[in-house]
Amino acid sequence: MDKNTIVLAQLETEGCSAELYLNGVPVKRIAPPHVSIANVAVEHLLIAGDNKLELLVEPGATPSKARFGQHEVDYRPMRASGRLIRFRDGALGLVEHGDMLAEVNFIWTVPQPERRTFPLSLTTTTDPRRLHPRWGWQDAPPLNLDEALVEEACTVLDQVEQAFRSADADSFWRMTAKQLAEMRLAYPAVTEAAMRADLTKRMAHYQTISDPVMARVRSQHDFRLVAAGRMVELLDKDYTTSFKLRDPNTGAAVPYRMMLARIDGALTITR
Repeated sequence: MDKNTIVLAQLETEGCSAELYLNGVPVKRIAPPHVSIANVAVEHLLIAGDNKLELLVEPGATPSKARFGQHEVDYRPMRASGRLIRFRDGALGLVEHGDMLAEVNFIWTVPQPERRTFPLSLTTTTDPRRLHPRWGWQDAPPLNLDEALVEEACTVLDQVEQAFRSADADSFWRMTAKQLAEMRLAYPAVTEAAMRADLTKRMAHYQTISDPVMARVRSQHDFRLVAAGRMVELLDKDYTTSFKLRDPNTGAAVPYRMMLARIDGALTITR
């Protein structure tokens, strides 16, 4: 693997909402009127051999129904593209500055047919030849999204909240040890010392206000299984993360994404 390059997933939309997945893991969602193009580093989601890139156009209204909330849409011009692109270190994150590894496109610019049924899934595969190890979530057992799993996931959310409220960086480090260890393998330029320093700084930043965590509303949680059912993503019905910090300067919600897998019998933050 060339350590001077990085693989990014790119999602671009026009006139529609879309969600991009890599190996069954949600990478990015764009819905009007938000920004129509975004890049996300995905080294930590790449696996050895073939990697599946999926573009989900006009997903269902809530995360758990993203794939199943079938609905018909009258014609309107739509375009959506999902890409995997390899960039050299320091390159601009534009298609023309990288090497295209995979691309999947949806185009509806002529009203034939006049109505379509969504969500629509389009996929392709590619082998980016990255020599990452086998990630823990790949061998995790499939989960059953029942009330017991929801309760267990909410307990993890409670623990993360307590760590941020008490600025307990050591506790949070232990909770995310699996995730951080694999992130260091995926991004070797990021050292453990740098990660610890960043976490300590972040904890201190949120301690400048008395209430650093946004209140969670249990009835709004809409967790969903991803990665072939081996991880559960903690989202709310509006597709925002279930755990949100509060920006000390503006008071705005700061999303904190979490996906959990069962590692050594315990539900663990893995992505």
